[in-house]
Amino acid sequence: MASRKSLVLETIYDPGPRGITATVDLVLIHGLNGDYLKTWTHTTTNVCWPKDLLPIVFPHIRVLSLAYDADIYGNTSVTGIRENAQTLLARLRDVRELRHHGRSIVFVAHSLGGIILKQALSIARSDRRYQHLFSATRGFLLYAIPHFGADQSSWLSMAKSFAPVTRRRFSWKGRHSELVDSLTRNSPDIANLCEDFRFLARRFAIVSFYENRMWPGTRAPIVDKTSALLFLEHEEPVPLDADHMNLCRFEDAEDQGFQTTCWYISRVAQGFGHGLDERVLVQIAGGNGVIELEQY
Repeated sequence: MASRKSLVLETIYDPGPRGITATVDLVLIHGLNGDYLKTWTHTTTNVCWPKDLLPIVFPHIRVLSLAYDADIYGNTSVTGIRENAQTLLARLRDVRELRHHGRSIVFVAHSLGGIILKQALSIARSDRRYQHLFSATRGFLLYAIPHFGADQSSWLSMAKSFAPVTRRRFSWKGRHSELVDSLTRNSPDIANLCEDFRFLARRFAIVSFYENRMWPGTRAPIVDKTSALLFLEHEEPVPLDADHMNLCRFEDAEDQGFQTTCWYISRVAQGFGHGLDERVLVQIAGGNGVIELEQY
């Protein structure tokens, strides 16, 4: 496994060694102060749903997760949103062999990860090296993406609660990562990217989850509904009863958030709302929380 600071695309689950042909690549992109595994891991049960639960429901989906340095404080990386986006594209191109160029791609992003995703798709559309990735993308599930930014004080308050006591005491007044500045409300960079992306987004299936709970110590959600939605006709807005860090973490297979996520993964993989087959039967098996999907 990669270290938390590495710029790599880590394979979380690969159907190949199990004799199963992968039909979809699911690509995870964590957010600010996140981690390629911990962002998706429940803090009580330690269930990492892309690794522990998703392969049971969708054994034919290969799961990949981008690891990059997204620390708010103590971050010495000079890599910005565009550089991280280019790295994502390069790594994804490398893991998709020539014979798999047509395999569908579904992205799952949290917070800053969605901004990196939007930048990556904007690059892929015009860069010949990555146009096959753009063409293979069916859509994405977006968890609390600050399309229009968020208050800087909220980001810093959230980061402070994760910092070790010694780090709070000695280094908390140090300069924060430039990534925070990029996510501040009314940031020109984020506004321009959002405007450009709205044009591209028409070809993709989009599900936007937004938080309904405040982060402790704040007076409002970190990313409120008005910033978490793109307000596109075909976008599906989904509220989740969780705060910014926990709306993409699920306790077990019976967690309603996980079941909702699986439902939308199945639909996005087919490009719902864009002329592809939408007839998906979803049955939740009684008692075990496993979702069975039948496409016909």
